[in-house]
Amino acid sequence: MMAQGQSLHSRCCFISELDAMSLPPSQPYPPDGSSSQFLLPPATPPTMKRTVGSYLNYPLWKNLGQQAARHRYWMKGAAIAYGIVCCVLLSSFMAIAAASLWAPVAEGLTNHLQRWVPAVVTPLQAVIAEIRTDWPLNRRWWLFLLTTGASLALWCKVVGLTQQIIRSDGDLASHLIPTWRQRSLTGLVAIATAALTLLAVGVVLLALPAGMQQQAEVSVIGLMRQLLVQSLRWSLAASTIALSYGVLYRSSQKSSARSAPVLPGTVFATMIWLATAMAFKHHLESLTDYHWLFSAGSTLTLAFIGLYICTLGLLLGGQYNKLINRYFPLARSPQSSPQGPPPSFESFTIPKQRPYR
Repeated sequence: MMAQGQSLHSRCCFISELDAMSLPPSQPYPPDGSSSQFLLPPATPPTMKRTVGSYLNYPLWKNLGQQAARHRYWMKGAAIAYGIVCCVLLSSFMAIAAASLWAPVAEGLTNHLQRWVPAVVTPLQAVIAEIRTDWPLNRRWWLFLLTTGASLALWCKVVGLTQQIIRSDGDLASHLIPTWRQRSLTGLVAIATAALTLLAVGVVLLALPAGMQQQAEVSVIGLMRQLLVQSLRWSLAASTIALSYGVLYRSSQKSSARSAPVLPGTVFATMIWLATAMAFKHHLESLTDYHWLFSAGSTLTLAFIGLYICTLGLLLGGQYNKLINRYFPLARSPQSSPQGPPPSFESFTIPKQRPYR
């Protein structure tokens, strides 16, 4: 009996040594910089208060870049920007059709183009006059209706794709076919974001009176007035585009998940849009110093690059909202009543079932 007990004890020790050898070595959290693992927050993050330094956390920003590479935001942003460019092209045909139908629309369109791209005004007026004289009225109406419907449908598709990318976490529920309620909500969000974006772009491109510029060059009061108007312009544009981004982020959250704050990602995407708009505005103001061909080519190139940067910032802002709420979950509103202890075993009662007859 003693020999059997000793042999059993040796076998148990041998098996425990094999289990200890098969286990991987423990590593501290977070991993070092040389590791290729994603810097995900722990399962139970420590209790800490969100401060200004929380938004500049290095593991959070590193994780943001890794998640962007993992979900291929660089390619998805280019696809969304391409859809927006196609929507703008369809909208240009819609504007030409509207100008051929209504004279005030043609006058307003030529006035705006005369201010920024004067070389395009004469060919555009010739095209509008030719369509107005050669095309019958019903064909012009069909062109206007078809281009309007196609541009609206494409814009709704772009907004829906953006919502799906922001909402997606790699799970199956993010790639299911949307219901009619979700599609209706996407249509409303598309209309709201289109109106707010056009308003923000219009505020940025709005030209100041020539007399204000002359007064700013000769007097201090005129300079202060110009600075005040410029600050109001950029504040209005930033608040409008921030409202558009906030609506898009809020509508992109899953209905089954708990509502999370969207302000950090909105501020991040708005800052990227604001810097891109300022650079593009400065380029437009210096177009008179160059040849019209170089001005047109550089404007189109910078417009495409700026559109891609803004689209990429929009996607990164959505991911930034997720990460900031994972790393610092205490920023959410506390519950109205704290959860009590789990019920005891004695509180459970099993109802007596009737015997089957």
